[in-house]
Amino acid sequence: MDIREIRLRNEYRLVRELVDRSELIHIMATEGDPPEKYLIRFTCRGVEKLNPYGQPVFRDLHEVSVYLHAEYPLKQPQLKWQTPIFHPNIHITGAVCIGAWWAAKTLDELLLTLGEMIQYKNLDPSDPMNSKAAAWAKRNRSIFPIDPRPLKGESVADKIVIRLGEESDDLDINIL
Repeated sequence: MDIREIRLRNEYRLVRELVDRSELIHIMATEGDPPEKYLIRFTCRGVEKLNPYGQPVFRDLHEVSVYLHAEYPLKQPQLKWQTPIFHPNIHITGAVCIGAWWAAKTLDELLLTLGEMIQYKNLDPSDPMNSKAAAWAKRNRSIFPIDPRPLKGESVADKIVIRLGEESDDLDINIL
């Protein structure tokens, strides 16, 4: 196995672990062994568009395609939103601006970033790809996040609580 294949296999494992913990992130399709292309579905609330009165039209199902091209991870993956979304950092064509990219960033971390964009937990209206969405976001910060639910879910390690017993030096280990 070469370095790229090892990285792609590790990325796939991390994404599966994230999906197993999350109620809001789903792998709909992959291509390649190890996968180089993903279709990811988020089932969290976001804004699809504004109605004629300037009010948000909400959407609870969002899909994005992710392509880990030959230059990945040195360059960010190719991302394209497949469902309509209204966000300052997502162009109406589906192109996504995720900000700075570095090779140590993993695909599961990127998926969390994308999900937080849907929920309006992650946005930068000062450097928009969609100026209408940026103007709307600046006027409506009080309603953010659109969906406050955590994307990550809890792992088994998150559920383990270790306490020092009150009357002894024994450790109490509880799984919540």
